Amino acid sequence: MNSDSIRLALAGAMIGVLALSATVLAKASPPASQAEPTMLYAAEAPVPVRAAQDDRTAETAENGKVYYEGDGGAVPAMAAQDAGPFTVAVRVDEPVWGEKLFVCDEMGSPLAEIIPDADGDAVLGPFAPGRYAVCRGTEEVGAFQLLENAALSGAEGRLWTDGELLHLERFIAGTARLELTLAKPGYYTLELCDPNGRDWFRDLYIADGTRPDREEGYVRMVEFRGLPAGLYTAVRQNTPLGQIEVPAGETVSLCLTIDK
Repeated sequence: MNSDSIRLALAGAMIGVLALSATVLAKASPPASQAEPTMLYAAEAPVPVRAAQDDRTAETAENGKVYYEGDGGAVPAMAAQDAGPFTVAVRVDEPVWGEKLFVCDEMGSPLAEIIPDADGDAVLGPFAPGRYAVCRGTEEVGAFQLLENAALSGAEGRLWTDGELLHLERFIAGTARLELTLAKPGYYTLELCDPNGRDWFRDLYIADGTRPDREEGYVRMVEFRGLPAGLYTAVRQNTPLGQIEVPAGETVSLCLTIDK
């Protein structure tokens, strides 16, 4: 066999191999029109992402917190109100340099020193809601209540408040003593008001079945201490009961009868 014949034989063999390979590939792969467009399908049908609180309903529990009820159970969302701690703004009447004034807890332990600026203003805290005293050195000069909504209330002694600012006044405190004769058991709230619209409160409770102290009824006494000198009106349920003049540094009494 000459060289030309050998070349023709090799070329034929290679053509046969190529034809066989094409047949095998054609059987293994479907036509382009039948192939599944994987990437296109994924883009057209993405997996839906559910919002965290799409179908949850807000509910308020007994503890005052708002909850969202969903597949995952109750999830606390937010507190119904802020419970502190809060700062307290104080204004000192006629501030004296070097005077030791403190806000103390109910045990009398100092928590913060009141250091007013030239105008008598100071900001203290933070304090949690509760009852606090104001002391000059070791002497208590007044007390106040810090509420859970950050308001101030129940100031007494040399203190008074408009709900936002705590005022510390300089005066010689007096005491008003109310001697009460009450016709029947129950709750009683007594209020003492001054001409400037400031007021002080005291509560009494006499349980049912309590034996009267005398034929006229139940005898009780309440005191309003730490009052500036002046004229005061005793009030119950918006009804004036009588007036009392409190001199500086003295204790005076007013007898009252409440028959209903």
